[in-house]
Amino acid sequence: MRELLNKALAAGDGAEVYKRDIHSTSVSVKLGKLKDISGEKKREVSLRLTRDGLMGTSVSTSLEDDTLVDRALIALENQKSDAVEFPSEPPRMVFSFSPEVDQLSTEGLTEMAFSLSLRLKEKAPDIPTGVRVQKNIKRISLLNSAGFNETYDYSNLSISLNTLTEKGFMGSSKEYSSGKVPEVSDRDLDQLIQRHRLGNTAIHMENEKMPVIFSGNVMGALMLRVLGGVHGGNVLKGTSPLKDQIGKKLFSEKITIRDDGKMAFGVNTCLFDDEGTPAKNTVLYEKGVLKNYLVNIEQGNKLNQAPTGNALKRTLFSKEIEDTPSIFDTNLVIEGDHQEDALIIKGIKRGLLITGVMGAHTGNINRGDFSLNISSGYLIENGELKGQVKGAMIAGNIYDMFKNVEAVGTHYEVMRSIFYHMGYSPMVLFKEASIVGK
Repeated sequence: MRELLNKALAAGDGAEVYKRDIHSTSVSVKLGKLKDISGEKKREVSLRLTRDGLMGTSVSTSLEDDTLVDRALIALENQKSDAVEFPSEPPRMVFSFSPEVDQLSTEGLTEMAFSLSLRLKEKAPDIPTGVRVQKNIKRISLLNSAGFNETYDYSNLSISLNTLTEKGFMGSSKEYSSGKVPEVSDRDLDQLIQRHRLGNTAIHMENEKMPVIFSGNVMGALMLRVLGGVHGGNVLKGTSPLKDQIGKKLFSEKITIRDDGKMAFGVNTCLFDDEGTPAKNTVLYEKGVLKNYLVNIEQGNKLNQAPTGNALKRTLFSKEIEDTPSIFDTNLVIEGDHQEDALIIKGIKRGLLITGVMGAHTGNINRGDFSLNISSGYLIENGELKGQVKGAMIAGNIYDMFKNVEAVGTHYEVMRSIFYHMGYSPMVLFKEASIVGK
């Protein structure tokens, strides 16, 4: 990396070399039989070079690629991108790597998948199931001309469980993702089976307003809109409604939201972001009051806020080496007025528990609008789940919804936003939402 940096500095004013080594293995078991084993091992390299106030970027699969500097210069001259400031602040240690996960062999992953499949079969021999276990190991290194020179290791183990309907479609599902080996409890398996059986009772709804619970995993669809609002670039461009709103109470006092890149063994824990800013724990909303935006160095300078460590090589649909670092979540965490999940459900006379949605990428995300198809939801009557709702949608705006948070549960789940995990949330009860039925 040092050799490549020196070559780049000979042609420019500043430079950064980013290297990512990735090794992943996944095992799938369906109907109690091995379905698939796949793996990937690759190296990714990115060079950013600055000269005369401009910046160019090139990528490769090798540090020895002799064309990296030339291609960065061509990009610099043609794309006319402004040069960025390279950080030099040294990061502090984080727990992003588990030797236990690293040492899991393909055989070990296979045994884990079959063990989970067997546990499900013992609980419900009549229900067909699927299990997928995936291990990801990364080593990320960053060296720049400002003196930053750091490396960290990352581990992740993700587990997906699902049931299958008689027609072979997915019934209910459960997902885990952690830097350590996640615990799959009997409570979770019982809940998975219960919700599958509820799917046998189809419920069609009319248009109505009612209390709504978003399960922890589905909160990602709403948090994508929260993220769009606190995105420093969106604030500066005026596409977020949160300009000049720091210090104002915008959500219910019953909810706190933070982004914690330093969370021990979190799904997106990192030592530093993809520009070299050390990971931070940033409170976004404290008891409903907007406290901070998520910003990179340039945005932070303009908004008078320190960079938050959220500049990541990512888009809504990819995490590729070619992606320009932009503002995304690390480990979003939802906290607040905690109540036991069962008590939250029991306290609802008529409402809806939503555990799956489609269309999270649609609508004006940065302004907070959403219109989601409910792919998995259950009607609640007199504190009990009665059956699975079919053909319904939920629509609204998060800046209205989050004013009406009634309670936050205790059982945390990994949040999913379209293709990627974005942190952890318990179920959240909203006082009222508009359901579009028949």
